[in-house]
Amino acid sequence: MNADIRWDELELVSEIVAGATLSEAARRLGVDQTTAARRLGRIEARLGAALFDRIDRRLRPTPLLRTILPQLSAMAAVAEEADSRLRQSREEAAGSVRVSSLGLIHKLILAPALGNLSALHPDIEVDLTIEDRSVSFEDREADLAVRLGRGPDDNATIRRLGHLGFALYRPREGARPDTVVAYGQDYAELPEALALKALRPDARVVTRSNRLDVLAEAAAANGAEVMLPTLMGDDDARFSEVAGTRGAAVRDVYRLAHPERGKAPSVRAVARWIDETVSRRLDRT
Repeated sequence: MNADIRWDELELVSEIVAGATLSEAARRLGVDQTTAARRLGRIEARLGAALFDRIDRRLRPTPLLRTILPQLSAMAAVAEEADSRLRQSREEAAGSVRVSSLGLIHKLILAPALGNLSALHPDIEVDLTIEDRSVSFEDREADLAVRLGRGPDDNATIRRLGHLGFALYRPREGARPDTVVAYGQDYAELPEALALKALRPDARVVTRSNRLDVLAEAAAANGAEVMLPTLMGDDDARFSEVAGTRGAAVRDVYRLAHPERGKAPSVRAVARWIDETVSRRLDRT
């Protein structure tokens, strides 16, 4: 048999042997009969010999083909086993899944709930990547992302999980009136930044940062007020909520999935876990 014969061509020959007709072989391979006939013609032309005799509308292996039928059957068995293993691998929820989000989401919501995911899917490894920017799914920077806002990835699969409310908080000890910590100018147009400006238009800004965890520490150290997500501020015993400021700003929270990787069983499993875990901690209205 010519070494230039490809496996897909050997597969066609094998299916013709099994089905005894071009129409049956074409059906098994998911192609039309004309395509199957054309491919067989190319194979026989390359070999310079016929592989089948046409007898009573059936295709019977020629003596040439019969000499290699055992090897052909063995190759078909190997290919079937390989295909079965690949299907099984695709169906299993295993492997590494990268999840991008803010440190707030990872620290307060996802990381504490990892035990629930591990109990259900012990073979999944989760990479919790902290990103303040929107990751690129096109560049495979993440499989899943949890964001405050939809982001620029039009091709990503997107699901809204609820919304995150903000309130103004002040330190329980050492509070200094009319001082605040605030986002840097790059984030000045975010809803929580605008709410802080509206609530405390004349306050002196003593520290700026684009990280909420840094702002919280700076507020505690300076005695300044700070706008925080309620799930963060309520759990920090150093702060008390300023009356009447709850819900001063609201951000929608979305879970995004890579358009192709999102179909993998492991990624789907992690996405379900994220949806359930994050939704429980957010306002669903």
